Amino acid sequence: MNPRNGRKDELEVAGGGLERFELPPHRPPWTREALAAWDGLRNDPVWRLFTTADRPILLRWVDAIDRAGRAFRRADRNPVVIGGNAQVTEHPSYTTAAKAIAIAERCEQQMGVGSLNKFRLGLTVNQAKKSLLELNEAFAGGAQDDDDDPRLG
Repeated sequence: MNPRNGRKDELEVAGGGLERFELPPHRPPWTREALAAWDGLRNDPVWRLFTTADRPILLRWVDAIDRAGRAFRRADRNPVVIGGNAQVTEHPSYTTAAKAIAIAERCEQQMGVGSLNKFRLGLTVNQAKKSLLELNEAFAGGAQDDDDDPRLG
């Protein structure tokens, strides 16, 4: 909610913010998960709200997704390992993955990625707004009936 006018902030922005940019080269190359997440974000309406100041958060987010994917793959190859005291324990890369996911989730909260995060930031997507008439027709099963309105006496 915008405190100045009491209206919900909307994702429709005249003249978009951050131009689309490609991910910088990465060694080793970006994972499939990171590339898919990046493409999904670039096609989300929230992208139009980003400015050049958001670029570090965007790169931190995709890097965290990349790290989590690598850590999960590494851990899944050998999920149980022998610890320092000869005890059986889970692979330490699961902890690395959990930390990377936590970073990605914090970035998503700031960026408004995901329905709940958009809602928490007071953003609404205006892609499919329907008029009251369209909603009434949908609920009534099509065309409105021509019966007299009993409220009009």
